[in-house]
Amino acid sequence: MPMSFTSVEKNSEGDNFDYSLVARLKPGVSREQAQADIGRVIAGIQATYPANANLELHGYFRTLKEETVRDVRPLLNVLLAAVALVLLIACVNLANLLLVRAAGRRREFGVRLALGAARRAVLRQLLTESLLLSLLGGLAGIALAGLLVRSAAVGLPDSLPRLNEIAIRWPMFVMAFALVVLTGTLCGLAPALACMKTDILDSLRDGSQNSGQGRSQHRLRSLLVTVEVALATLLLVASGLLLRSFAWMLATNPGFHPQHVLTASLALPVHDYPTQQKVDHFYRALQQNLSTLPGVKAIGFSSNIPIVGSNSGRLIAPEGYVPSPGEGMLITSNYLVQGDYFQALHIPLIRGRYFDASEEQDGAPLVAIVSQSFAEQYFHGRDPIGLHVKVGPRFDTDMPAITVVGVVGDIKQGPLDQPTVVQMYEPLSQADADLGPLSAMIGVVGSMDVVIRTDGDPTALAAALEKTIHELDPSLAVSHVRTMDEIVSATESSRRFNTVIVSAFAAIALMLSLLGVYGVLAYSVSERTREIAVRMALGATRNLVLLRTLRYAMMLASAGISAGLIASLGLTHFLSSLLYDVKPLDAFAILGAVFVLFACAALAGWLPAHRAASVDPMQALRTE
Repeated sequence: MPMSFTSVEKNSEGDNFDYSLVARLKPGVSREQAQADIGRVIAGIQATYPANANLELHGYFRTLKEETVRDVRPLLNVLLAAVALVLLIACVNLANLLLVRAAGRRREFGVRLALGAARRAVLRQLLTESLLLSLLGGLAGIALAGLLVRSAAVGLPDSLPRLNEIAIRWPMFVMAFALVVLTGTLCGLAPALACMKTDILDSLRDGSQNSGQGRSQHRLRSLLVTVEVALATLLLVASGLLLRSFAWMLATNPGFHPQHVLTASLALPVHDYPTQQKVDHFYRALQQNLSTLPGVKAIGFSSNIPIVGSNSGRLIAPEGYVPSPGEGMLITSNYLVQGDYFQALHIPLIRGRYFDASEEQDGAPLVAIVSQSFAEQYFHGRDPIGLHVKVGPRFDTDMPAITVVGVVGDIKQGPLDQPTVVQMYEPLSQADADLGPLSAMIGVVGSMDVVIRTDGDPTALAAALEKTIHELDPSLAVSHVRTMDEIVSATESSRRFNTVIVSAFAAIALMLSLLGVYGVLAYSVSERTREIAVRMALGATRNLVLLRTLRYAMMLASAGISAGLIASLGLTHFLSSLLYDVKPLDAFAILGAVFVLFACAALAGWLPAHRAASVDPMQALRTE
């Protein structure tokens, strides 16, 4: 619908500059030029409206892409980094396994070369095998991605923009093919180059696995495992930080009790409810009828409800408050309430009293209840009961004074991980009375949220709530019928998704790293079977062999964990925007990641160590 503006006097204090604009820039115009234009417009506004010269007006320029993804960009960057780390770990693991496989085929390659095969042919064969493995994995990954994308709308949080447009399109296939070729080449390069250096006579000689080249490949495999553990350490530290952050958010007190509370939204049409008195009468009648329902303990109405993030800001001037130099306008989150709203949400009363029935009538004295942070911030230790607040930028105006009659606890207006804002509550009947001569700017307030506290399952009252409303007015639409627990849970979905997805990547990385540790140790034991048999024949105990093998596993894990922790010092600050009440270098999360890695490395090393300790010296030497 077209926006229309009523004419206002240039000296009026009721001007409103809180608007959003959409503009398409001319070709060649930079964002710096656009921001400069906005500055000139603001200067013109302040010159045109001298009464507002003391207001600090600002205009913010953002591109449509920035506006769309700015809240989720940190999450998407973290997810991209997690995916890249898991892919890198998988590549390192595959390269390690191919090295082991190539080491076991050294005799085969020696025979091929001795019979005249070109080294280029051997290199080509190994790279082809690696590319084939990568291609099969890539095809399986694309097929799995196609299935996951179909269910993306169910599993992904609503905070992700353009959720319904997520699909696998041809650029994704091109990128996937490029990744397949790149990873296949990188994974096969190390074993292919190792085989290119094969000494024909050495590879055909018995016991050649203990040659210098075998030892160099062993060091390379150990280095690759160390890299895997280091990358897994990064993901485990990130996962630990997000888990700690999510736990702190869940432990945050929202300022009310969401259990056993049912909410619903109503919007009374202006043509049926043209005056505030009719609106008040409807909600009083609705409260009376709802109170007769079985299981109902308290009923209230409010222009906003906690947690959902909607905020009706109001410019205020507290009595006796002296702003500090350079301080901007004072704005409070404003609630219009009726009925037993505070009792329905169990918002605690700290000082004074709640509203009484006489103050919810038209023409009653203007009163307000403020939050604890409001009283502390604006009344500076004075008893707020009996003090006054006015709507507007200054207290010395002809606006009517609102008397503070109570102080209640702070509630979370937005998600639990967002800062608490100051709040002020007023009876619904004085929706426009506190503006005095500017009351016509507000008009009738008919949109309210119903809040019902029950002594059982609140969803059981949903049908009865709608029926009771329609008995009073069949034309009304009842929307957003949901429990307060559902509202709180919905605000946690984004952070829960961050935690779950990064933790899943960390678990995959840990599993791949442990497979790498196990593979290197298992192959090392098979290579050293003769050596272990000789040691045991000369008196080495099984416990000593077990401890030596486990010690090697812990050395690999220690080197990887140390490198990973050093890298995490520089990378965890990227998680800062996703953390709540947790420092990027949280000791508990870091120590937890180290403990898990050491425990899992010991588990991965125990099986090969047990196998080494179980070697029968006589049997092993007899086969030699």
